[in-house]
Amino acid sequence: MTLTPEDRLALDDLVHRYALLVDQRAFDAVGELFTPDATLLLPDPPRDLAACDEVRGRDAIVEALGRLTGFAATFHAVVGRIADAEPNRPDRATGRVACQAHHVSTADTGEARDLTWYLHYDDAYARVDGRWLVARRELTVDVITTGTVRKVRTLEV
Repeated sequence: MTLTPEDRLALDDLVHRYALLVDQRAFDAVGELFTPDATLLLPDPPRDLAACDEVRGRDAIVEALGRLTGFAATFHAVVGRIADAEPNRPDRATGRVACQAHHVSTADTGEARDLTWYLHYDDAYARVDGRWLVARRELTVDVITTGTVRKVRTLEV
């Protein structure tokens, strides 16, 4: 079984919608991109770059993503994505998403700094009522860099 072009477009939209909604801090809308019983596995950078915390269910996922409000701004750039159908399961797929995630912080010094995470998500997708959703997402940070920020427009929510 292979994914149809329509499936690939829907999965591509799902991945990009997640990134944009996270940056807009529309966390309730992000929650709707997950199945009701979804699992999100998160690292604890810089201590742990591999996933070490497990969050289950939409409400818990929305709450966990809310931690990003501690940053002045975020910017998630999806730089690559692959998806494959699961054999003999037409409503299931897996994928990997490569992302460059900027987290602008002013917490330590009052001066804006860009914590950039080069990361990947290992995903499991499920088609529910004709719509592709994330059933499981595991975030792994591969590299962290820091840089200076000249100016930042903070998002008003």
